[in-house]
Formats: sequence, C-alpha cells, structure tokens
Amino acid sequence: MKPRFNRLFTATAAGTLAALGALPTASFAQTVLEEVVVTATKRAEGLQDIPLSVTAFSQNDMDLRGFSNIQGIQEATPNLNFSVQSAGQNVARVTLRGIGTETLVGGGDPGVAVHIDGVYVGRNSVAAGDIFDISRVEVLRGPQGTLYGRNATGGSINIITERPNDEFEANVDLALGNYNSQRLRAVANGPLTDSVSARVALFSDKRDGFYNNSFNGRDGDDKDSLGVRLQFLWESESGNEVLLRGYHSEFDSIGPGSTYLGDDLPSTATGYPAGHITGVSSGPLPPPGAPIIADLYGLATTSEGDAVLPRPTGLRDVRRDAAEFLEQTIEGVDLEASFTLNDAMLFRSISSYQTNDNEILVDADNSELPIQTRYRLNEAEQYSQEFNLISQGESKLQWILGAFYYHEELTETFNTTTPAGLLPLSTPLPPGAVPGGGGVAQDRVALHDVDSYALFAQVSYELTEKASVTVGLRQTWDEKTQDRPFGGQLDLTNGYRFMGRGSTDPLPPSTAETDFSELTYRVSADYALTDDNMLFASISRGYKSGGFDFNGGALEGDEQVPYDPEFVDAYEIGSKNKFYDDRIVLNLTAFYYDYQDLQVFRLTGDGPLTDNAAQSTIWGLEAETELLITDAFRIDASVGHLDATYDEYFVEVPPPTQDFSGKTLNYSPEWTAHLGAEYTAVLGQNELIFRVDYSYRSETFFDRANSDFDTQDAYGLLNARIRYSAEKWFADVFAQNMTDEEYVTGQLINPPFSCGCRTVNLGPPMTYGVTVGYRWE
Repeated sequence: MKPRFNRLFTATAAGTLAALGALPTASFAQTVLEEVVVTATKRAEGLQDIPLSVTAFSQNDMDLRGFSNIQGIQEATPNLNFSVQSAGQNVARVTLRGIGTETLVGGGDPGVAVHIDGVYVGRNSVAAGDIFDISRVEVLRGPQGTLYGRNATGGSINIITERPNDEFEANVDLALGNYNSQRLRAVANGPLTDSVSARVALFSDKRDGFYNNSFNGRDGDDKDSLGVRLQFLWESESGNEVLLRGYHSEFDSIGPGSTYLGDDLPSTATGYPAGHITGVSSGPLPPPGAPIIADLYGLATTSEGDAVLPRPTGLRDVRRDAAEFLEQTIEGVDLEASFTLNDAMLFRSISSYQTNDNEILVDADNSELPIQTRYRLNEAEQYSQEFNLISQGESKLQWILGAFYYHEELTETFNTTTPAGLLPLSTPLPPGAVPGGGGVAQDRVALHDVDSYALFAQVSYELTEKASVTVGLRQTWDEKTQDRPFGGQLDLTNGYRFMGRGSTDPLPPSTAETDFSELTYRVSADYALTDDNMLFASISRGYKSGGFDFNGGALEGDEQVPYDPEFVDAYEIGSKNKFYDDRIVLNLTAFYYDYQDLQVFRLTGDGPLTDNAAQSTIWGLEAETELLITDAFRIDASVGHLDATYDEYFVEVPPPTQDFSGKTLNYSPEWTAHLGAEYTAVLGQNELIFRVDYSYRSETFFDRANSDFDTQDAYGLLNARIRYSAEKWFADVFAQNMTDEEYVTGQLINPPFSCGCRTVNLGPPMTYGVTVGYRWE
C-alpha cells in the first residue's frame, strides 16, 4: 500500500501547477491519489470533505518516513512543535499554532489535547511514547472545544489504533541500527467465532544512549521500552458492536537525556554557576531563612576526592555522577460499544480506565560532583466516560449529541537534595550557616483531584447541494482540588527554611478548591465550487482550565491561590481542492487568533509560579499538497507561516518591571516546511520504493525574553529510505537526520533559579539501519 496525503504549498506552487498542466492528459487517467478517511468529526468522512484543518498519517506513512511517535510527525505537519522535557520530569510539550503549555507539572493542563481511540489522556507524558499498529494519526489544528472539549485550545492529536477484523493476518518486523538499536514489532489478528474477532500487537524497542557520559559511562537518552495491546471485538448481524481493549507499556532507561547549557550570570573558570545554595541561615545575620550561597563547584570534590573538571562544551558530552533513571508504566482498559437504535440514530459509549506511573531522577548539577539530585514521582489514575447519540442516513440534517465525564487523581512527589558537608570546614560562611554547608532539601507532595463534566451538541445542515453550515456548542464544568501536606526548602542540619520568614518549620499544609465553567462553540460554513473544490470558514472559541501551582504557588493564609483559565477566539478560512482527476490535492488555510489570559510562569525562590499575565495575537498561513507526477513518482509537501507575539505582557514581581510586549511566543517558529519525494519502481510482481524527506524549522525561542541564549537557529533535517517490497516480505535501508544536525528541541530553567541555569534537550543525531518484515495472510 502506497503512502498518501497532504503537505506543501510554497511560493512556487503556481509554477508547479502550470507545469503539471502541460503533462500529457493520458498519463493522468491511469492512477489517482487514494481517498483519506478520518474521524475528526466523530464520524467517518473523507478528509477533503470536512471544513477542518487536518493532517493525517497512516501506519504506512509513519513507517516510510521513519516516525515511531508523535514527535516525528512535527516534521511533516505545519505549525506543530513537539519536545520531551526531561530535566527533572518526563513530559511532552506540544505546541500547535503557537498554543501549548508553560506549566508542565501535575496541576497544569496541556493546550493541545491527546486522544487515543476516542479517549482523552490527561497526562501528556503519554504523548512521548511509541505508537504502533495504528490506523492513522490525525492532527486537528485550531480549537476543537465542541467535539473534543477538554483542553483542546490549540487543537487535538487523535491516535486511532487498528481494530480487530474477521480476516486472519499476522506480521512481524525487526529493525537493527547504530547505537545498538533493536526494535521488534508483531501483530496477529483473526476470528475467534462467527461474531468475535481478536487482535494483539506488541513491540520492544532498545538502543544505547545518544549522550556520552565520560564520568561513569551511563550514557543518557537511551531507550528500553515494550508494550502490548489486546483487543476483542463482538459484532452482531445487525451492525451492533462491542470492543474491549487492554494495554500495557513500560519504559525503563537511564533517562531522556539533557545538557547543561549555561547561565545568565558570570560563571567560574570551570563554566559552572559561581554560587549555589548550600544551606539556610539560622540568623542573626543574615536573617533567619536567608540562603547561604557558596561556590560549590569550585570547592566541592568528587567521590574520588578530585576537583571538578571544566564543563564539557559538546552538547552531547556530559560528566555526571548520579545514578539517573526513568521508569514509566502505563496500563489501561477501554470499553467501546455502538448500537444502532434505528435507521436514523446510533448510540455510542466509550468507557476508559488508565493508570500512569512516571518516576525519574536526574543529576541536577550536571557535573561529576554530588551537589544536587532531582527526583519526581507522578502516580496518576484517570477514568472517563463519554456517550454519543449520532444521526445516520442521508438526511440534509446531521447531528451529534454528547455527554462527557472525566476524573483524575494524581499524587505528585518532588525532591531536590544538596547534601550537607560539601565544603571544607575552613571555608568562611556568613553567621548562621552550618560549617561545611548545612545541605538543602526541597520536598513537596501534592494530591490533585480533577472532575470535569460536559454536554455538547453539533448540527450540520445542507442548505443547498453546494452549501452547508455547522454549529456546535459545548458547556464544560471543571472542578479542581489540590492538597499539599508539606513542603519547603530546608537546611538539612539546622531545619530553617529558605524564604521561611523566620520559621523553622516546613511549609504548613494547604488545601485549595476551585471550579470553572465555560461555554465554547464552533460555527462553520462550507461551499462546494465543484465536486472537487471547497471553500470553508469558521469561528470558534477555545478554553483551557485554570488550576494550582505544584510548588511556588501563592498563598492566602493556608489557602492556595489558583490561576485563571485562558481563552482563544479563532477565525479561520480555507480551501480544499483536488485537480487533474484526483492527481493533485491542495489544501490552504489562513487563521487569526485573539489569545487571552495566557497562562505564563515566572520564577520564585520555591519554584515556578503561573500567572495570567499576557494577551497575544496569532495569525498564520498553512498549505499542504500531494502531487502524483506520474504513476511511479509523487511529491508531498507542506508549509506553515506563524506570527505569534505578546500584545501586552508585563512582569512586575520581582522588581524591576519587565516588558515582554512584542516578543515571540515560546516554541512558535515563524516557518515550518516539509518536502517529500517518493519513486516506486515495479520489478515484476515486486516494488522498489525510494523515499526522501526534508523538513525545515526557522528560528525558535524557548524563553519570553527571546534572547540569543534562549534561541535555536533555523535548521533542516534530511531523511531517506529504500524499501524492497514483495508479496509476503519487505526489507528497508534507512537513515534519519542524514547530515547529523545538532539542534535543541526544548529548554528549562532549573534551580538555582537565581542564576538562570539552562538545561536543554536535543533532537536525535544521525541514525541508520535496516528493517526486515514478513506478513502472513
């Protein structure tokens, strides 16, 4: 099966189309591009027939491009940015058309929703995992509040897995590559009875790390994951069906990997921060609770008694002593049932239960010295239930009614530790400091509870044979609670707390409850110029819930102060087109966003604090195309242009006031583009497929100040694959990032926040290998 779909329209598109018009007419009648069917509207429809901006990838598309997870698809999706944040946590940061999230801890919500088989996934760490045996991945751009609701302000990424069917099939493939990469995938499907089918899919993926740890040889950014998904489908003769799905995946490694980039303030000769908190004063001078700052990097020694070596300058070179690790286990069960009530009405129920345990420890000082470790454990449990009543048949009026409930419980544990006695006892310290350094530990435990309810409806009406309108409404009620039993940054020896206002105790227990409600909507109209050319326009409103900060949050007495929701009013126009007897697909979109009450963060002595501190205007253009030049040669491409800036953004605390108005939003490059070319040579009954992909991403900022220090310059990635495909088997030779581009995908400012210390995550280096697969039918 050959890949299909979407991508590019560049400034030279007009010339390309003109050239295509000169091709012999006879050649265009032989083959057409395959129709892409998606469920973005919660019913199966052709991608070219719905008034939405959607990019879709099948499993075959993913394989030929070398994408094994969502992170890969950003290379071929306009205005999508994806990174995995790993400096003390393991979460995915997804930004779509400039809208994402600044708050990556448990109390916050993503700005781009992820759904797997119709189930909303609350913990965005799931988005960092591998996906396999899928029917397709759909990227819905723009607010999707009506049908997908919860936190789909920027859009929704929907992963739809393959379902069981009543035909026997099985396949297996093995990929081997550099960095000792070994990936095994297998699928088996078939009927159990006349009415019950089953499908099982499993994978295992291992490789060595992309980082070089010259201190202890534990090279970060390695991989050791496995997963299994088992499904049973019952189908009646009348078309009713019940699908039971269970899944388990686990990830066990040294960790995703990160590099200490540097800091704003002058550093020592070794390249590390000149000052680090080594204790907390017990007074009288400096006053109780004041931090004791010392040059730990210049005075502390390694476990062998050696002084620290200069900080490595290579982005993939590190020297760390801590036993870093990452362990994640995701398990769940879904029950999906569909019943035809009559010729005009279908009832659907989706029930889901999922757990996600995510544990990580990192070397926070990024050196061979035992200065600081950072540990986080997130234990999440979620349950969701959705009911749909969906119209059927060929009526001009089509509708869907829905009710949704979501409950999540999350226990989040966070600890940073700097041990006591790192400094020589002779080191002079201020009065109130413990000789040698008292050591500091920041402990925080938070218990999050979320309940979300929603009612929604969407109605589409065919005004004429050419014109239709769609109106959707969703009312959402969100309830959040957070309990913090204890916390604070304490001197391990004298018990005083940093910023403790003289208290010798940790932060007192605090509780908080809040609720939000919002009506979101979508109104769209489409007009068919011809059977193959459609214009559409829409107005929609997106909403992302407010919440509580995990650490650093403001208090009023013992009550935590929540931050407010954020909103976006979106306006979009577009065109979907097929030309030359379905040999060319061209989709164009323009959008304008009024983005209000952005949830942004600032740093305090105890950690990040989220504020609703900004207004923003976002506008952009997107184009996607696929060109079937000949029966054997096709091109797919895309381009996205984005202008995402703060209209008004002032930060007054701590002084002095800072003005970020006019700055570009984080993770919002001005240009994203992709160009893919594929040639298929027929060799008897077999095929030889040549595939090349190039993606481009312009300058990207990781901090609101848009400084050179927080910027990734423009870069491009080149991938290639050659596949020999026979009836029962295939073999690949592939290479990803062929030019070995070194680039930053994400950045985090870490403790001690006073130094502005940056830790960055990198994209994969050049990888290459071979894949062989076999299929039984």
